[in-house]
Amino acid sequence: MKYFTKEWFELCQKTSFHLNLVEDQKAEVFSEEYFQQVYHNELMDWITLQEEMYKIDFNKEETTEEFHNAFIVNQMILTKQLPETILEQIADLRVFALYKVSRKVINTVTEYCEENRRSVKAIGEKYRSYYKEASASFDKEIVEDFRFHDCKVIKSIQNETNLTLILNNSGGFTNVVEVTFENFHLIKQDGLLENTWWLYEEVYKVNNGYEFHALLENRENELIDFIISADRVSFTCKVS
Repeated sequence: MKYFTKEWFELCQKTSFHLNLVEDQKAEVFSEEYFQQVYHNELMDWITLQEEMYKIDFNKEETTEEFHNAFIVNQMILTKQLPETILEQIADLRVFALYKVSRKVINTVTEYCEENRRSVKAIGEKYRSYYKEASASFDKEIVEDFRFHDCKVIKSIQNETNLTLILNNSGGFTNVVEVTFENFHLIKQDGLLENTWWLYEEVYKVNNGYEFHALLENRENELIDFIISADRVSFTCKVS
Protein backbone atom coordinates (compact mmCIF):
# COMPACT_ATOMS: atom_id res chain seq x y z
CA MET A 1 0.00 0.00 0.00
CA LYS A 2 1.24 3.44 -0.90
CA TYR A 3 -1.53 5.49 0.70
CA PHE A 4 -3.74 3.30 2.93
CA THR A 5 -0.84 1.76 4.80
CA LYS A 6 -0.90 -0.04 8.12
CA GLU A 7 0.40 3.13 9.73
CA TRP A 8 -2.40 5.15 8.12
CA PHE A 9 -5.05 2.69 9.34
CA GLU A 10 -3.64 2.75 12.86
CA LEU A 11 -3.75 6.55 12.75
CA CYS A 12 -7.45 6.28 11.82
CA GLN A 13 -8.01 4.58 15.18
CA LYS A 14 -6.55 7.62 16.97
CA THR A 15 -9.00 10.29 15.81
CA SER A 16 -11.91 9.95 18.23
CA PHE A 17 -10.63 9.60 21.81
CA HIS A 18 -12.03 13.05 22.62
CA LEU A 19 -15.60 12.53 21.45
CA ASN A 20 -17.16 11.12 24.64
CA LEU A 21 -15.06 12.95 27.21
CA VAL A 22 -16.89 14.87 29.95
CA GLU A 23 -15.21 17.63 31.88
CA ASP A 24 -15.00 17.16 35.63
CA GLN A 25 -12.70 19.17 37.85
CA LYS A 26 -12.41 16.25 40.28
CA ALA A 27 -10.53 14.32 37.60
CA GLU A 28 -7.58 16.68 37.94
CA VAL A 29 -6.19 14.72 40.90
CA PHE A 30 -5.99 11.05 41.82
CA SER A 31 -8.70 9.92 44.22
CA GLU A 32 -9.72 6.34 44.89
CA GLU A 33 -13.02 7.53 46.35
CA TYR A 34 -13.79 9.56 43.24
CA PHE A 35 -12.94 6.63 40.96
CA GLN A 36 -15.23 4.28 42.89
CA GLN A 37 -18.05 6.82 42.68
CA VAL A 38 -17.63 7.32 38.92
CA TYR A 39 -17.36 3.58 38.29
CA HIS A 40 -20.53 2.86 40.27
CA ASN A 41 -22.49 5.61 38.52
CA GLU A 42 -21.40 4.49 35.05
CA LEU A 43 -22.19 0.86 35.88
CA MET A 44 -25.69 1.76 37.06
CA ASP A 45 -26.27 3.80 33.91
CA TRP A 46 -25.12 0.83 31.82
CA ILE A 47 -27.44 -1.59 33.60
CA THR A 48 -30.38 0.82 33.23
CA LEU A 49 -29.65 1.18 29.52
CA GLN A 50 -29.66 -2.58 29.04
CA GLU A 51 -32.98 -2.85 30.84
CA GLU A 52 -34.52 -0.16 28.67
CA MET A 53 -33.15 -1.65 25.45
CA TYR A 54 -34.23 -5.23 25.98
CA LYS A 55 -37.39 -4.71 28.08
CA ILE A 56 -36.88 -8.10 29.71
CA ASP A 57 -35.29 -9.50 32.85
CA PHE A 58 -31.60 -10.20 32.41
CA ASN A 59 -28.63 -11.42 34.36
CA LYS A 60 -27.26 -8.39 36.22
CA GLU A 61 -24.17 -10.30 37.29
CA GLU A 62 -23.35 -11.10 33.68
CA THR A 63 -24.07 -7.52 32.60
CA THR A 64 -21.82 -6.21 35.38
CA GLU A 65 -19.02 -8.49 34.21
CA GLU A 66 -19.46 -7.31 30.61
CA PHE A 67 -19.18 -3.70 31.75
CA HIS A 68 -16.03 -4.45 33.73
CA ASN A 69 -14.41 -6.33 30.84
CA ALA A 70 -15.13 -3.44 28.47
CA PHE A 71 -13.66 -1.05 31.04
CA ILE A 72 -10.43 -3.09 31.24
CA VAL A 73 -10.13 -3.35 27.45
CA ASN A 74 -10.64 0.40 27.10
CA GLN A 75 -7.75 1.03 29.51
CA MET A 76 -5.51 -1.30 27.49
CA ILE A 77 -6.38 0.51 24.25
CA LEU A 78 -5.71 3.91 25.80
CA THR A 79 -2.37 2.79 27.22
CA LYS A 80 -1.32 1.44 23.83
CA GLN A 81 -2.60 4.19 21.56
CA LEU A 82 -2.23 7.46 23.46
CA PRO A 83 1.24 9.02 23.44
CA GLU A 84 3.19 9.09 26.69
CA THR A 85 3.03 12.90 26.76
CA ILE A 86 -0.75 12.69 27.13
CA LEU A 87 -0.79 9.71 29.50
CA GLU A 88 1.48 11.65 31.85
CA GLN A 89 -1.16 14.39 32.13
CA ILE A 90 -3.94 12.00 33.17
CA ALA A 91 -4.28 11.75 36.96
CA ASP A 92 -6.05 8.38 36.87
CA LEU A 93 -6.34 6.36 33.66
CA ARG A 94 -9.24 4.41 35.18
CA VAL A 95 -11.26 7.61 35.44
CA PHE A 96 -10.26 8.63 31.93
CA ALA A 97 -11.44 5.22 30.69
CA LEU A 98 -14.84 6.15 32.15
CA TYR A 99 -14.72 9.41 30.12
CA LYS A 100 -14.30 11.82 33.04
CA VAL A 101 -11.39 14.21 32.58
CA SER A 102 -10.06 17.67 33.32
CA ARG A 103 -10.48 20.54 30.86
CA LYS A 104 -6.73 20.67 30.25
CA VAL A 105 -6.60 17.03 29.24
CA ILE A 106 -9.72 17.36 27.07
CA ASN A 107 -8.03 20.17 25.16
CA THR A 108 -4.81 18.18 24.74
CA VAL A 109 -6.58 15.00 23.59
CA THR A 110 -8.83 16.95 21.23
CA GLU A 111 -5.85 18.65 19.61
CA TYR A 112 -4.11 15.28 19.22
CA CYS A 113 -7.17 13.63 17.63
CA GLU A 114 -7.88 16.55 15.31
CA GLU A 115 -4.29 16.55 14.08
CA ASN A 116 -4.55 12.83 13.37
CA ARG A 117 -7.88 13.34 11.59
CA ARG A 118 -6.37 16.00 9.33
CA SER A 119 -3.49 13.67 8.43
CA VAL A 120 -5.86 10.79 7.70
CA LYS A 121 -8.08 13.00 5.56
CA ALA A 122 -5.16 14.47 3.63
CA ILE A 123 -3.85 11.03 2.66
CA GLY A 124 -7.33 9.93 1.59
CA GLU A 125 -7.69 13.01 -0.58
CA LYS A 126 -4.29 12.38 -2.19
CA TYR A 127 -5.32 8.86 -3.19
CA ARG A 128 -8.69 10.01 -4.52
CA SER A 129 -6.93 12.66 -6.57
CA TYR A 130 -4.53 10.05 -7.95
CA TYR A 131 -7.33 7.57 -8.65
CA LYS A 132 -9.54 10.12 -10.41
CA GLU A 133 -6.84 10.72 -12.97
CA ALA A 134 -5.41 7.20 -13.19
CA SER A 135 -8.75 5.38 -13.49
CA ALA A 136 -9.35 7.00 -16.87
CA SER A 137 -6.93 4.38 -18.26
CA PHE A 138 -8.38 1.44 -16.27
CA ASP A 139 -10.74 -1.18 -17.64
CA LYS A 140 -14.35 -0.25 -16.91
CA GLU A 141 -14.91 -3.40 -14.84
CA ILE A 142 -12.09 -2.49 -12.47
CA VAL A 143 -13.43 1.01 -11.89
CA GLU A 144 -16.92 -0.32 -11.23
CA ASP A 145 -16.22 -3.52 -9.31
CA PHE A 146 -12.84 -3.51 -7.55
CA ARG A 147 -14.03 -2.16 -4.19
CA PHE A 148 -14.51 -4.64 -1.37
CA HIS A 149 -14.48 -2.58 1.83
CA ASP A 150 -16.01 -4.60 4.71
CA CYS A 151 -16.24 -7.80 2.67
CA LYS A 152 -14.82 -10.99 4.15
CA VAL A 153 -12.38 -13.24 2.31
CA ILE A 154 -13.61 -16.74 3.04
CA LYS A 155 -11.44 -18.75 0.64
CA SER A 156 -8.60 -18.44 -1.86
CA ILE A 157 -8.14 -20.81 -4.80
CA GLN A 158 -4.88 -20.86 -6.72
CA ASN A 159 -3.59 -22.66 -9.81
CA GLU A 160 -0.56 -22.08 -12.02
CA THR A 161 -1.91 -18.91 -13.61
CA ASN A 162 -4.90 -17.63 -11.64
CA LEU A 163 -5.79 -16.71 -8.07
CA THR A 164 -9.45 -16.49 -7.06
CA LEU A 165 -10.78 -14.99 -3.86
CA ILE A 166 -14.22 -16.04 -2.63
CA LEU A 167 -15.96 -13.22 -0.76
CA ASN A 168 -18.76 -12.88 1.72
CA ASN A 169 -20.12 -9.48 0.67
CA SER A 170 -22.96 -9.25 3.20
CA GLY A 171 -21.17 -6.46 5.06
CA GLY A 172 -19.83 -4.71 2.00
CA PHE A 173 -21.09 -2.44 -0.74
CA THR A 174 -20.74 -4.71 -3.75
CA ASN A 175 -22.55 -7.63 -5.35
CA VAL A 176 -19.25 -9.30 -6.31
CA VAL A 177 -18.72 -12.70 -4.66
CA GLU A 178 -15.59 -13.83 -6.53
CA VAL A 179 -12.61 -11.95 -7.92
CA THR A 180 -10.05 -13.72 -10.11
CA PHE A 181 -6.59 -12.37 -10.84
CA GLU A 182 -5.51 -13.80 -14.20
CA ASN A 183 -1.87 -14.59 -14.97
CA PHE A 184 -0.99 -13.26 -11.55
CA HIS A 185 2.26 -12.63 -9.72
CA LEU A 186 2.24 -12.41 -5.93
CA ILE A 187 4.31 -9.45 -4.75
CA LYS A 188 3.53 -9.37 -1.05
CA GLN A 189 1.32 -11.29 1.38
CA ASP A 190 2.29 -11.11 5.05
CA GLY A 191 -0.51 -13.30 6.40
CA LEU A 192 -3.19 -15.81 5.45
CA LEU A 193 -6.04 -14.43 3.36
CA GLU A 194 -8.81 -16.72 4.58
CA ASN A 195 -11.13 -15.29 7.24
CA THR A 196 -9.85 -11.74 6.84
CA TRP A 197 -11.81 -8.53 6.48
CA TRP A 198 -11.07 -6.42 3.42
CA LEU A 199 -10.41 -2.86 4.57
CA TYR A 200 -9.02 -0.78 1.71
CA GLU A 201 -7.64 -1.19 -1.77
CA GLU A 202 -5.46 0.66 -4.28
CA VAL A 203 -5.05 0.04 -8.02
CA TYR A 204 -2.13 0.90 -10.31
CA LYS A 205 -1.55 0.43 -14.03
CA VAL A 206 1.78 -1.31 -14.62
CA ASN A 207 2.94 -1.85 -18.19
CA ASN A 208 0.16 -3.84 -19.85
CA GLY A 209 -1.35 -5.10 -16.62
CA TYR A 210 -2.36 -3.97 -13.17
CA GLU A 211 -1.03 -3.97 -9.64
CA PHE A 212 -3.62 -4.44 -6.92
CA HIS A 213 -2.95 -3.51 -3.29
CA ALA A 214 -5.23 -4.46 -0.38
CA LEU A 215 -5.13 -3.93 3.36
CA LEU A 216 -6.80 -6.76 5.28
CA GLU A 217 -7.43 -7.52 8.95
CA ASN A 218 -7.60 -11.00 10.48
CA ARG A 219 -9.46 -12.32 13.53
CA GLU A 220 -6.56 -11.38 15.79
CA ASN A 221 -6.84 -7.75 14.60
CA GLU A 222 -3.53 -8.10 12.76
CA LEU A 223 -3.15 -6.06 9.59
CA ILE A 224 -2.11 -7.81 6.38
CA ASP A 225 -0.65 -6.27 3.23
CA PHE A 226 -1.66 -8.10 0.06
CA ILE A 227 -0.12 -6.95 -3.23
CA ILE A 228 -0.58 -8.78 -6.50
CA SER A 229 -0.02 -8.02 -10.17
CA ALA A 230 -2.18 -9.49 -12.92
CA ASP A 231 -2.74 -9.14 -16.64
CA ARG A 232 -6.43 -8.70 -15.98
CA VAL A 233 -9.07 -9.31 -13.30
CA SER A 234 -12.56 -10.77 -13.64
CA PHE A 235 -15.55 -10.70 -11.30
CA THR A 236 -18.43 -13.01 -10.49
CA CYS A 237 -21.50 -11.27 -9.12
CA LYS A 238 -24.27 -12.67 -6.96
CA VAL A 239 -27.45 -13.20 -8.91
CA SER A 240 -30.47 -11.67 -7.16
